Amino acid sequence: MGDTMPTYSHSRLSAYENCPHQYKLRYIDRIKPEDKTEGIEAFMGSRVHDALELLHKELILTKLNSIDDLLKFYHAEWDRNWRENIVIVKKGFTRSHYRESGDKAIRSYYESYHPFDQSKTLATEKLISFKIGDYTLQGYIDRLSHKGNGRYEIHDYKTSGHLPPQENFDEDRQLALYQIGIREKFNDAQDITLIWHYLLFDKEISSTRSDADLKDLKKEVVSLIKTIESDTKFQPHETGLCSWCEFPDYCAAKRHEIKVKALPPNKYLKEEGVSLVNKFASVRADMKDLKDREKELQEDLDLIEEAAIEYASKEDVTSITGSDYMLKISEDTVLGFPRSGDEGREELEELIKKAGIWEDVSSLTLSRLSKLIESGALDNRDKNKLLKYAEEIEKIKVKLVKKRDE
Repeated sequence: MGDTMPTYSHSRLSAYENCPHQYKLRYIDRIKPEDKTEGIEAFMGSRVHDALELLHKELILTKLNSIDDLLKFYHAEWDRNWRENIVIVKKGFTRSHYRESGDKAIRSYYESYHPFDQSKTLATEKLISFKIGDYTLQGYIDRLSHKGNGRYEIHDYKTSGHLPPQENFDEDRQLALYQIGIREKFNDAQDITLIWHYLLFDKEISSTRSDADLKDLKKEVVSLIKTIESDTKFQPHETGLCSWCEFPDYCAAKRHEIKVKALPPNKYLKEEGVSLVNKFASVRADMKDLKDREKELQEDLDLIEEAAIEYASKEDVTSITGSDYMLKISEDTVLGFPRSGDEGREELEELIKKAGIWEDVSSLTLSRLSKLIESGALDNRDKNKLLKYAEEIEKIKVKLVKKRDE
């Protein structure tokens, strides 16, 4: 890897989990994004964080800002930091909607916790660095507070418009990592509560971690870091998050799409890559049509075969003559398989799917399965598994032969 004993963080680990290629571009190649845009949700969240940081930071020195002072600061920071490349993705929403949402979140928080004596704030935006095994991790705690007798609280402010279920918090890695760090820094920190403030909902969610939970987390983190450091390919992973990636021009999975997106229609269709994909899709569609047609013809053939057997029995003949061909009717020993509803049928269908021949015998026409086995198209392992469900039975066979010349 390009880093020499890098420092890891929850966001860095998450970047790898979301997309190894993005991780490489950001943390190993250290490429600076060309697009400096920021979503308005993140912008609003930063301004609310600024206001709550000011509130609790100055409370440490016994200064209690009024709600008016706090909102005045919030709006001033909004104006001071606003820039034109802040984007609003949601249709029907304006800058004022988000600005007022932040204002309301601060008001609700202030009203819910005033006079803010639930615990003693020790630090805001606290950088914490700690070790897990041989690796160094770090992160910023929105607010760390203390309630006496070794009881600590790790607070995290969220301005998301989505409220996750409790199990998400009980499995959250970020604040649990901070708990490991706080235990390392404060000898009396035994009782630690993780608290998330979902400010748009005026809701507080808490969770705790046992010693066993933290031990498991350490193992998971060490395993993930070893995976990262042994990765030599850093393959791109396409998800819904790709729309928010800051490195689309560097992504092997997106580069061609971006290249041809701006082309006019006449050049787009002639571009070599586009042409290859379109041809591939066309041939694949033709193959599917042929397979569908083959199934239809096979079903017709099966019906004609049954009719020919019935005709031969009625006329008491073993050969039926046509214009150029003849049908020879004979008795033979064939493979019989469980029919629908018979014992072993479900297991047989599972084996057929695992063998990759379900499409070839889609409706599981048993005569078709028998013919497929007799053709030698299956490997011996799959063939032997299927033969366990077969039994030899006597069946009338119909064979097409060309008529001899006179």
